[in-house]
Amino acid sequence: RYVTAGRDGFLKVWLPNLTVHKTIDVGQHKGRWLTACCWMSKSRRLAVASSNFRIFFYESTFAGGPVTYIDHKDGTPLCLGYRESTESDGREKEILMVGDDNGFVTVYLMDDDWTSHESKLEGDSLPFKKKPIRRQYHEGWVTKVGFVYELQYMVTCGLDGEINLCDVHTNTRKGDRPPIRLHKKYGVHCWCWCGSHKFFASGGLDRQIIIWNPYTQMAINYLQGHNAPILDLQVNEAQHQLISMSVDKVIKVWDIQHYRCISTFTDKTEYKPEDKLTCMAFDEEMPGLVMCSSTLNVLPVSVKVETNRTHVAPIVGALYNDVFSQVVSGDSLGTVCVWDVRTGHLEFEFRRAHGDHKLTCMALDVSKRRLYTGAEDGEVRLWNFSSGQHLKTYTMKSPSEINGLLWAQTALASPEGPNTFVVALAWDRKIYVWPGTAKSSSGNAIEPKYVLEDVQGTGHTDDISCVVAISTVGGLLATGGDDGNVVFWKIQETSTSTASPIAAKLTDTS
Repeated sequence: RYVTAGRDGFLKVWLPNLTVHKTIDVGQHKGRWLTACCWMSKSRRLAVASSNFRIFFYESTFAGGPVTYIDHKDGTPLCLGYRESTESDGREKEILMVGDDNGFVTVYLMDDDWTSHESKLEGDSLPFKKKPIRRQYHEGWVTKVGFVYELQYMVTCGLDGEINLCDVHTNTRKGDRPPIRLHKKYGVHCWCWCGSHKFFASGGLDRQIIIWNPYTQMAINYLQGHNAPILDLQVNEAQHQLISMSVDKVIKVWDIQHYRCISTFTDKTEYKPEDKLTCMAFDEEMPGLVMCSSTLNVLPVSVKVETNRTHVAPIVGALYNDVFSQVVSGDSLGTVCVWDVRTGHLEFEFRRAHGDHKLTCMALDVSKRRLYTGAEDGEVRLWNFSSGQHLKTYTMKSPSEINGLLWAQTALASPEGPNTFVVALAWDRKIYVWPGTAKSSSGNAIEPKYVLEDVQGTGHTDDISCVVAISTVGGLLATGGDDGNVVFWKIQETSTSTASPIAAKLTDTS
Protein backbone atom coordinates (compact mmCIF):
# COMPACT_ATOMS: atom_id res chain seq x y z
CA ARG A 1 0.00 0.00 0.00
CA TYR A 2 0.98 3.61 -0.55
CA VAL A 3 0.31 6.53 1.80
CA THR A 4 0.18 10.18 0.73
CA ALA A 5 -0.20 13.44 2.66
CA GLY A 6 -1.55 16.46 0.80
CA ARG A 7 -2.09 20.19 0.96
CA ASP A 8 -5.81 19.61 1.41
CA GLY A 9 -5.10 18.27 4.90
CA PHE A 10 -6.03 14.70 4.03
CA LEU A 11 -4.01 11.54 4.53
CA LYS A 12 -4.82 8.89 1.93
CA VAL A 13 -4.08 5.18 1.86
CA TRP A 14 -3.91 3.67 -1.63
CA LEU A 15 -4.21 0.07 -2.75
CA PRO A 16 -1.73 -1.40 -5.26
CA ASN A 17 -4.28 -0.80 -8.07
CA LEU A 18 -4.09 2.93 -7.19
CA THR A 19 -7.61 3.20 -5.78
CA VAL A 20 -8.13 5.04 -2.49
CA HIS A 21 -8.57 2.62 0.40
CA LYS A 22 -8.99 5.13 3.23
CA THR A 23 -9.04 8.89 3.71
CA ILE A 24 -8.15 10.54 7.04
CA ASP A 25 -8.88 14.21 7.71
CA VAL A 26 -5.78 15.37 9.58
CA GLY A 27 -6.29 19.07 8.83
CA GLN A 28 -9.87 18.96 10.18
CA HIS A 29 -11.18 21.18 7.34
CA LYS A 30 -9.19 24.16 8.61
CA GLY A 31 -6.96 24.58 5.59
CA ARG A 32 -3.93 23.03 7.27
CA TRP A 33 -1.41 21.61 4.87
CA LEU A 34 0.25 18.29 5.44
CA THR A 35 3.90 18.82 4.54
CA ALA A 36 5.47 15.38 5.02
CA CYS A 37 4.90 11.85 6.30
CA CYS A 38 7.32 9.15 7.46
CA TRP A 39 6.86 5.46 8.32
CA MET A 40 8.39 4.40 11.65
CA SER A 41 9.07 0.69 11.15
CA LYS A 42 9.87 -0.33 14.74
CA SER A 43 6.71 1.10 16.33
CA ARG A 44 4.69 0.60 13.12
CA ARG A 45 3.37 4.13 13.22
CA LEU A 46 3.09 6.86 10.62
CA ALA A 47 4.39 10.33 11.50
CA VAL A 48 2.57 13.15 9.68
CA ALA A 49 3.83 16.76 9.71
CA SER A 50 1.26 19.56 9.56
CA SER A 51 1.45 23.31 8.94
CA ASN A 52 -0.19 23.92 12.33
CA PHE A 53 3.19 23.22 14.01
CA ARG A 54 2.32 19.65 14.97
CA ILE A 55 3.50 16.17 14.08
CA PHE A 56 0.77 13.56 14.39
CA PHE A 57 1.24 9.81 14.87
CA TYR A 58 -1.14 7.20 13.47
CA GLU A 59 -1.38 3.46 14.06
CA SER A 60 -0.77 1.21 11.06
CA THR A 61 -4.51 0.38 10.91
CA PHE A 62 -5.38 4.10 10.61
CA ALA A 63 -8.42 3.42 12.79
CA GLY A 64 -9.70 6.60 14.43
CA GLY A 65 -7.63 9.73 14.86
CA PRO A 66 -3.98 10.23 15.81
CA VAL A 67 -2.84 8.41 18.94
CA THR A 68 -0.53 11.25 19.97
CA TYR A 69 1.30 14.27 18.60
CA ILE A 70 4.37 16.48 19.05
CA ASP A 71 4.09 20.24 19.43
CA HIS A 72 6.78 21.61 17.11
CA LYS A 73 6.24 25.26 17.97
CA ASP A 74 9.56 26.71 16.81
CA GLY A 75 8.83 26.39 13.11
CA THR A 76 6.63 24.76 10.50
CA PRO A 77 7.81 21.16 9.99
CA LEU A 78 8.55 20.64 6.29
CA CYS A 79 10.35 17.28 6.10
CA LEU A 80 10.81 14.19 8.24
CA GLY A 81 13.56 11.60 8.62
CA TYR A 82 13.69 8.39 10.65
CA ARG A 83 16.20 5.91 11.97
CA GLU A 84 16.40 3.07 14.48
CA SER A 85 19.27 3.40 16.96
CA THR A 86 20.91 0.81 19.21
CA GLU A 87 22.08 2.43 22.42
CA SER A 88 25.22 1.48 24.35
CA ASP A 89 23.15 -0.60 26.77
CA GLY A 90 21.67 -2.64 23.91
CA ARG A 91 18.27 -0.97 23.88
CA GLU A 92 16.75 -0.05 20.51
CA LYS A 93 15.35 3.43 20.21
CA GLU A 94 13.66 5.40 17.47
CA ILE A 95 14.86 8.80 16.31
CA LEU A 96 12.69 11.27 14.42
CA MET A 97 14.41 14.10 12.51
CA VAL A 98 12.39 17.21 11.62
CA GLY A 99 13.45 20.02 9.26
CA ASP A 100 11.50 23.29 9.35
CA ASP A 101 11.00 26.58 7.49
CA ASN A 102 13.54 28.44 9.64
CA GLY A 103 16.48 26.26 8.59
CA PHE A 104 16.55 24.25 11.82
CA VAL A 105 16.70 20.48 12.23
CA THR A 106 15.30 19.03 15.46
CA VAL A 107 16.23 15.51 16.57
CA TYR A 108 13.64 13.76 18.76
CA LEU A 109 14.90 10.72 20.67
CA MET A 110 11.72 8.73 21.29
CA ASP A 111 11.42 7.22 24.78
CA ASP A 112 11.12 3.45 25.27
CA ASP A 113 7.48 3.77 26.35
CA TRP A 114 6.40 6.50 23.94
CA THR A 115 3.92 4.22 22.15
CA SER A 116 1.93 3.83 25.38
CA HIS A 117 1.18 7.56 25.54
CA GLU A 118 -2.15 8.72 24.13
CA SER A 119 -3.03 12.38 23.68
CA LYS A 120 -6.70 12.40 24.62
CA LEU A 121 -6.91 16.08 25.57
CA GLU A 122 -5.87 19.28 23.80
CA GLY A 123 -2.42 20.27 25.00
CA ASP A 124 -1.49 16.72 26.02
CA SER A 125 1.42 16.43 23.60
CA LEU A 126 4.02 13.67 23.69
CA PRO A 127 6.52 14.25 26.54
CA PHE A 128 10.25 13.55 26.26
CA LYS A 129 12.63 12.49 29.02
CA LYS A 130 15.58 13.79 27.00
CA LYS A 131 15.22 17.28 25.61
CA PRO A 132 15.11 17.31 21.79
CA ILE A 133 18.22 18.77 20.15
CA ARG A 134 17.56 21.67 17.79
CA ARG A 135 20.24 23.10 15.49
CA GLN A 136 20.24 25.54 12.59
CA TYR A 137 21.96 24.33 9.41
CA HIS A 138 20.33 26.45 6.70
CA GLU A 139 19.25 30.01 5.92
CA GLY A 140 15.71 29.28 4.82
CA TRP A 141 13.70 26.12 4.29
CA VAL A 142 15.07 22.67 4.98
CA THR A 143 13.95 20.65 1.95
CA LYS A 144 15.07 17.16 3.00
CA VAL A 145 16.46 15.42 6.06
CA GLY A 146 17.28 11.72 6.27
CA PHE A 147 19.69 9.12 7.59
CA VAL A 148 22.19 6.97 5.68
CA TYR A 149 22.80 3.80 7.70
CA GLU A 150 25.90 2.76 5.76
CA LEU A 151 27.69 6.01 6.60
CA GLN A 152 25.93 6.70 9.91
CA TYR A 153 25.22 10.22 8.67
CA MET A 154 22.19 12.42 9.07
CA VAL A 155 22.00 14.38 5.81
CA THR A 156 20.21 17.70 5.31
CA CYS A 157 19.75 20.04 2.34
CA GLY A 158 18.02 23.39 1.93
CA LEU A 159 17.09 26.27 -0.32
CA ASP A 160 20.33 28.05 0.59
CA GLY A 161 22.19 25.57 -1.64
CA GLU A 162 23.98 23.77 1.20
CA ILE A 163 24.18 20.09 2.15
CA ASN A 164 25.28 18.92 5.60
CA LEU A 165 26.61 15.58 6.85
CA CYS A 166 25.78 15.36 10.55
CA ASP A 167 25.96 13.19 13.65
CA VAL A 168 22.36 12.42 14.55
CA HIS A 169 23.05 11.85 18.26
CA THR A 170 24.67 15.23 18.86
CA ASN A 171 22.93 17.00 15.96
CA THR A 172 26.21 18.56 14.83
CA ARG A 173 28.19 18.41 11.62
CA LYS A 174 30.49 15.40 11.38
CA GLY A 175 34.04 16.28 12.32
CA ASP A 176 33.19 20.00 12.29
CA ARG A 177 33.23 19.88 8.51
CA PRO A 178 31.85 22.91 6.67
CA PRO A 179 28.66 22.65 4.62
CA ILE A 180 28.91 21.21 1.12
CA ARG A 181 28.28 23.99 -1.42
CA LEU A 182 28.56 22.19 -4.76
CA HIS A 183 25.30 23.78 -5.98
CA LYS A 184 26.64 27.23 -4.99
CA LYS A 185 23.78 29.67 -4.41
CA TYR A 186 21.10 27.51 -6.02
CA GLY A 187 18.64 25.78 -3.72
CA VAL A 188 18.90 22.00 -3.28
CA HIS A 189 15.60 20.13 -3.34
CA CYS A 190 16.74 16.54 -2.97
CA TRP A 191 19.58 14.09 -2.44
CA CYS A 192 19.91 10.30 -2.46
CA TRP A 193 22.60 7.79 -1.51
CA CYS A 194 23.76 5.05 -3.88
CA GLY A 195 25.15 2.27 -1.70
CA SER A 196 26.49 0.07 -4.49
CA HIS A 197 28.60 2.86 -5.99
CA LYS A 198 29.29 4.78 -2.76
CA PHE A 199 28.23 8.25 -3.87
CA PHE A 200 25.58 10.89 -3.26
CA ALA A 201 23.46 12.49 -5.96
CA SER A 202 21.80 15.86 -5.38
CA GLY A 203 19.63 18.16 -7.47
CA GLY A 204 17.74 21.42 -7.28
CA LEU A 205 17.21 24.82 -8.86
CA ASP A 206 20.35 24.70 -11.02
CA ARG A 207 18.70 21.93 -13.14
CA GLN A 208 21.69 19.59 -12.89
CA ILE A 209 22.41 16.45 -10.87
CA ILE A 210 25.73 16.48 -9.08
CA ILE A 211 27.36 13.15 -8.22
CA TRP A 212 29.74 13.61 -5.28
CA ASN A 213 31.98 11.68 -2.92
CA PRO A 214 30.94 11.83 0.76
CA TYR A 215 34.52 11.38 1.99
CA THR A 216 36.23 14.07 -0.07
CA GLN A 217 33.01 16.08 -0.54
CA MET A 218 34.13 16.74 -4.11
CA ALA A 219 32.08 16.39 -7.28
CA ILE A 220 32.58 13.21 -9.30
CA ASN A 221 30.36 14.08 -12.25
CA TYR A 222 27.59 16.38 -13.43
CA LEU A 223 24.46 15.03 -15.13
CA GLN A 224 22.83 17.66 -17.31
CA GLY A 225 19.69 17.39 -19.43
CA HIS A 226 16.77 18.75 -17.43
CA ASN A 227 15.25 22.04 -18.56
CA ALA A 228 13.54 22.77 -15.25
CA PRO A 229 14.47 22.54 -11.54
CA ILE A 230 14.86 19.02 -10.21
CA LEU A 231 12.37 18.00 -7.50
CA ASP A 232 13.25 14.44 -6.56
CA LEU A 233 15.83 11.68 -7.03
CA GLN A 234 15.54 7.91 -6.59
CA VAL A 235 17.99 5.03 -7.04
CA ASN A 236 17.27 1.71 -8.72
CA GLU A 237 20.21 -0.24 -7.28
CA ALA A 238 19.35 -3.53 -9.00
CA GLN A 239 19.75 -2.05 -12.47
CA HIS A 240 22.39 0.58 -11.60
CA GLN A 241 20.07 3.45 -12.43
CA LEU A 242 19.39 6.92 -11.07
CA ILE A 243 15.91 8.37 -11.64
CA SER A 244 15.30 12.12 -11.60
CA MET A 245 12.10 14.18 -11.77
CA SER A 246 11.82 17.87 -12.65
CA VAL A 247 8.98 20.35 -12.11
CA ASP A 248 7.95 20.17 -15.79
CA LYS A 249 6.90 16.50 -15.27
CA VAL A 250 9.94 15.10 -17.07
CA ILE A 251 11.41 11.85 -15.74
CA LYS A 252 14.93 10.84 -16.72
CA VAL A 253 16.63 7.48 -16.14
CA TRP A 254 20.42 7.60 -15.89
CA ASP A 255 22.99 4.81 -16.16
CA ILE A 256 25.14 5.46 -13.09
CA GLN A 257 27.97 3.24 -14.31
CA HIS A 258 28.62 5.42 -17.36
CA TYR A 259 26.87 8.65 -16.24
CA ARG A 260 24.58 8.93 -19.24
CA CYS A 261 20.85 9.38 -19.77
CA ILE A 262 19.31 6.20 -21.16
CA SER A 263 15.63 7.17 -21.21
CA THR A 264 13.36 10.21 -20.87
CA PHE A 265 9.63 10.16 -20.07
CA THR A 266 7.12 13.01 -19.92
CA ASP A 267 3.98 12.55 -17.83
CA LYS A 268 1.12 13.59 -20.15
CA THR A 269 -1.54 13.24 -17.46
CA GLU A 270 -3.36 16.50 -16.66
CA TYR A 271 -3.64 16.88 -12.89
CA LYS A 272 -6.09 19.24 -11.19
CA PRO A 273 -6.15 21.77 -9.62
CA GLU A 274 -2.41 22.11 -10.34
CA ASP A 275 -0.90 20.29 -13.28
CA LYS A 276 2.42 19.30 -11.71
CA LEU A 277 4.19 16.45 -9.95
CA THR A 278 5.26 16.91 -6.35
CA CYS A 279 7.30 13.79 -5.49
CA MET A 280 7.94 10.18 -6.45
CA ALA A 281 8.82 6.84 -4.88
CA PHE A 282 10.50 3.80 -6.38
CA ASP A 283 8.71 0.50 -5.73
CA GLU A 284 11.30 -2.27 -5.94
CA GLU A 285 8.75 -5.09 -5.91
CA MET A 286 6.91 -3.92 -9.03
CA PRO A 287 9.39 -2.54 -10.13
CA GLY A 288 7.92 0.82 -10.96
CA LEU A 289 8.02 4.51 -10.29
CA VAL A 290 5.08 5.90 -8.33
CA MET A 291 4.55 9.57 -9.27
CA CYS A 292 2.50 11.79 -6.99
CA SER A 293 0.24 14.74 -7.67
CA SER A 294 -3.45 15.11 -6.80
CA THR A 295 -3.59 11.43 -7.69
CA LEU A 296 -1.06 8.63 -8.19
CA ASN A 297 0.39 7.39 -11.43
CA VAL A 298 2.80 4.49 -11.98
CA LEU A 299 5.52 4.40 -14.58
CA PRO A 300 6.96 0.89 -15.11
CA VAL A 301 10.74 1.13 -15.04
CA SER A 302 11.82 -1.67 -17.34
CA VAL A 303 14.75 0.05 -18.99
CA LYS A 304 17.68 -2.34 -18.72
CA VAL A 305 21.26 -1.56 -19.50
CA GLU A 306 23.53 -4.30 -20.75
CA THR A 307 26.38 -4.47 -18.32
CA ASN A 308 29.85 -3.71 -19.57
CA ARG A 309 31.49 -4.91 -16.39
CA THR A 310 34.61 -6.94 -16.98
CA HIS A 311 34.31 -8.73 -13.61
CA VAL A 312 31.38 -9.75 -11.42
CA ALA A 313 33.36 -9.24 -8.20
CA PRO A 314 35.49 -6.32 -6.94
CA ILE A 315 38.72 -5.95 -8.91
CA VAL A 316 41.78 -6.18 -6.66
CA GLY A 317 44.48 -5.53 -9.25
CA ALA A 318 45.23 -4.64 -12.87
CA LEU A 319 48.70 -4.99 -14.40
CA TYR A 320 49.99 -3.70 -17.72
CA ASN A 321 52.23 -6.04 -19.72
CA ASP A 322 54.17 -3.88 -22.21
CA VAL A 323 55.86 -6.92 -23.72
CA PHE A 324 52.63 -8.41 -25.07
CA SER A 325 50.46 -5.23 -24.98
CA GLN A 326 48.10 -6.83 -22.51
CA VAL A 327 46.30 -5.92 -19.30
CA VAL A 328 45.91 -8.63 -16.67
CA SER A 329 43.09 -8.03 -14.19
CA GLY A 330 41.96 -10.07 -11.22
CA ASP A 331 38.99 -9.96 -8.85
CA SER A 332 38.39 -11.12 -5.30
CA LEU A 333 36.71 -14.35 -6.46
CA GLY A 334 39.92 -15.41 -8.18
CA THR A 335 38.96 -14.71 -11.79
CA VAL A 336 41.98 -13.59 -13.82
CA CYS A 337 41.37 -11.99 -17.23
CA VAL A 338 43.89 -11.19 -19.96
CA TRP A 339 42.91 -8.30 -22.28
CA ASP A 340 44.37 -7.06 -25.55
CA VAL A 341 44.84 -3.30 -25.06
CA ARG A 342 44.78 -2.66 -28.82
CA THR A 343 41.34 -4.18 -29.40
CA GLY A 344 39.87 -4.31 -25.88
CA HIS A 345 38.96 -7.96 -26.40
CA LEU A 346 39.27 -10.65 -23.76
CA GLU A 347 41.99 -13.07 -24.85
CA PHE A 348 41.93 -15.56 -21.99
CA GLU A 349 40.62 -16.05 -18.47
CA PHE A 350 40.85 -18.59 -15.69
CA ARG A 351 38.84 -18.73 -12.49
CA ARG A 352 39.08 -19.66 -8.81
CA ALA A 353 42.81 -19.02 -8.75
CA HIS A 354 42.88 -19.70 -5.00
CA GLY A 355 39.87 -21.97 -4.66
CA ASP A 356 37.49 -20.71 -1.97
CA HIS A 357 39.92 -18.07 -0.73
CA LYS A 358 39.81 -14.45 -1.87
CA LEU A 359 42.43 -13.16 -4.26
CA THR A 360 43.99 -10.02 -2.73
CA CYS A 361 46.87 -8.88 -4.96
CA MET A 362 48.90 -9.64 -8.10
CA ALA A 363 52.36 -9.01 -9.58
CA LEU A 364 54.32 -9.85 -12.75
CA ASP A 365 57.90 -11.05 -12.88
CA VAL A 366 60.58 -9.05 -14.71
CA SER A 367 60.08 -10.95 -17.96
CA LYS A 368 56.31 -10.22 -17.88
CA ARG A 369 55.72 -13.89 -18.72
CA ARG A 370 54.67 -15.13 -15.26
CA LEU A 371 51.97 -13.95 -12.89
CA TYR A 372 52.07 -14.11 -9.09
CA THR A 373 48.81 -13.97 -7.11
CA GLY A 374 48.37 -13.60 -3.35
CA ALA A 375 45.38 -14.63 -1.26
CA GLU A 376 43.77 -14.10 2.12
CA ASP A 377 45.11 -17.45 3.39
CA GLY A 378 48.74 -16.30 3.05
CA GLU A 379 49.45 -18.34 -0.07
CA VAL A 380 51.19 -17.09 -3.22
CA ARG A 381 50.80 -18.90 -6.52
CA LEU A 382 52.78 -18.64 -9.75
CA TRP A 383 50.88 -18.90 -13.05
CA ASN A 384 51.42 -19.07 -16.74
CA PHE A 385 48.64 -16.54 -17.33
CA SER A 386 48.50 -17.28 -21.06
CA SER A 387 47.29 -20.82 -20.39
CA GLY A 388 46.09 -20.72 -16.78
CA GLN A 389 48.65 -23.35 -15.73
CA HIS A 390 49.50 -23.35 -12.02
CA LEU A 391 53.30 -23.59 -11.76
CA LYS A 392 54.34 -23.11 -8.11
CA THR A 393 52.93 -22.48 -4.64
CA TYR A 394 54.58 -20.38 -1.93
CA THR A 395 53.34 -20.68 1.66
CA MET A 396 54.11 -19.37 5.15
CA LYS A 397 54.10 -21.20 8.48
CA SER A 398 51.56 -18.92 10.17
CA PRO A 399 49.07 -17.87 7.47
CA SER A 400 48.29 -14.15 7.27
CA GLU A 401 46.41 -12.29 4.56
CA ILE A 402 48.70 -10.90 1.87
CA ASN A 403 48.15 -7.27 0.94
CA GLY A 404 51.20 -6.59 -1.22
CA LEU A 405 53.20 -8.60 -3.74
CA LEU A 406 56.22 -7.95 -5.96
CA TRP A 407 59.25 -9.47 -7.68
CA ALA A 408 62.72 -8.41 -6.43
CA GLN A 409 66.39 -8.99 -7.19
CA THR A 410 69.59 -8.55 -5.17
CA ALA A 411 73.05 -7.48 -6.24
CA LEU A 412 74.63 -10.74 -5.13
CA ALA A 413 74.82 -13.26 -7.93
CA SER A 414 75.24 -16.99 -8.09
CA PRO A 415 76.84 -18.88 -11.01
CA GLU A 416 73.35 -19.12 -12.48
CA GLY A 417 72.88 -15.33 -12.33
CA PRO A 418 71.39 -12.74 -9.94
CA ASN A 419 69.29 -13.94 -7.02
CA THR A 420 65.62 -13.29 -7.57
CA PHE A 421 62.90 -13.29 -4.96
CA VAL A 422 59.15 -13.26 -4.55
CA VAL A 423 58.24 -10.71 -1.86
CA ALA A 424 54.90 -10.59 -0.07
CA LEU A 425 53.63 -8.11 2.49
CA ALA A 426 51.15 -9.46 5.06
CA TRP A 427 48.84 -7.92 7.64
CA ASP A 428 51.00 -9.36 10.47
CA ARG A 429 53.52 -6.56 9.64
CA LYS A 430 56.06 -9.00 8.25
CA ILE A 431 57.62 -9.20 4.80
CA TYR A 432 58.03 -12.73 3.47
CA VAL A 433 60.77 -13.46 0.93
CA TRP A 434 60.82 -16.64 -1.16
CA PRO A 435 63.58 -17.63 -3.60
CA GLY A 436 62.36 -16.94 -7.11
CA THR A 437 64.37 -19.74 -8.70
CA ALA A 438 63.47 -22.46 -6.19
CA LYS A 439 62.07 -25.63 -7.64
CA SER A 440 59.20 -27.42 -5.96
CA SER A 441 58.50 -31.08 -6.33
CA SER A 442 55.01 -32.13 -7.31
CA GLY A 443 52.51 -31.14 -4.64
CA ASN A 444 55.12 -29.50 -2.36
CA ALA A 445 55.03 -25.83 -1.44
CA ILE A 446 58.02 -23.51 -1.14
CA GLU A 447 58.74 -22.04 2.30
CA PRO A 448 60.08 -18.48 2.85
CA LYS A 449 63.84 -18.02 2.74
CA TYR A 450 63.73 -14.81 4.79
CA VAL A 451 61.13 -13.13 6.97
CA LEU A 452 61.78 -9.40 7.42
CA GLU A 453 60.44 -8.26 10.76
CA ASP A 454 60.87 -5.17 12.91
CA VAL A 455 62.07 -6.93 16.07
CA GLN A 456 63.70 -3.77 17.49
CA GLY A 457 60.58 -1.60 17.21
CA THR A 458 62.20 1.09 15.06
CA GLY A 459 59.90 0.74 12.07
CA HIS A 460 56.15 1.00 11.64
CA THR A 461 53.88 1.44 14.66
CA ASP A 462 50.71 0.48 12.79
CA ASP A 463 49.65 -1.80 9.92
CA ILE A 464 51.84 -1.79 6.80
CA SER A 465 49.63 -1.03 3.82
CA CYS A 466 51.89 -1.03 0.73
CA VAL A 467 55.32 -2.13 -0.52
CA VAL A 468 57.47 -1.27 -3.54
CA ALA A 469 60.91 -2.28 -4.80
CA ILE A 470 63.26 0.70 -4.78
CA SER A 471 66.10 -0.99 -6.67
CA THR A 472 65.85 -3.85 -9.13
CA VAL A 473 69.36 -5.03 -8.26
CA GLY A 474 69.99 -3.94 -4.66
CA GLY A 475 67.23 -5.78 -2.84
CA LEU A 476 65.98 -2.51 -1.34
CA LEU A 477 62.27 -2.25 -0.47
CA ALA A 478 60.09 0.60 0.78
CA THR A 479 56.86 0.23 2.74
CA GLY A 480 54.15 2.69 3.70
CA GLY A 481 51.99 2.27 6.77
CA ASP A 482 48.83 3.48 8.44
CA ASP A 483 51.09 5.38 10.83
CA GLY A 484 52.06 7.70 7.96
CA ASN A 485 55.70 6.57 7.86
CA VAL A 486 57.84 5.26 5.00
CA VAL A 487 60.41 2.62 5.95
CA PHE A 488 63.28 1.19 3.85
CA TRP A 489 64.05 -2.52 4.15
CA LYS A 490 67.09 -4.46 2.91
CA ILE A 491 67.06 -8.10 1.86
CA GLN A 492 70.34 -8.96 3.61
CA GLU A 493 71.54 -12.29 2.31
CA THR A 494 74.89 -12.17 4.09
CA SER A 495 73.78 -10.74 7.44
CA THR A 496 73.10 -12.74 10.56
CA SER A 497 69.53 -13.57 11.50
CA THR A 498 69.69 -11.05 14.36
CA ALA A 499 70.54 -8.08 12.16
CA SER A 500 67.75 -5.55 11.67
CA PRO A 501 66.41 -5.58 8.10
CA ILE A 502 65.40 -1.91 8.40
CA ALA A 503 67.75 0.30 6.41
CA ALA A 504 66.14 3.71 7.10
CA LYS A 505 62.97 5.45 8.21
CA LEU A 506 61.78 8.64 6.56
CA THR A 507 60.66 11.36 8.96
CA ASP A 508 59.06 14.67 8.08
CA THR A 509 61.20 17.36 9.74
CA SER A 510 59.47 20.35 8.16
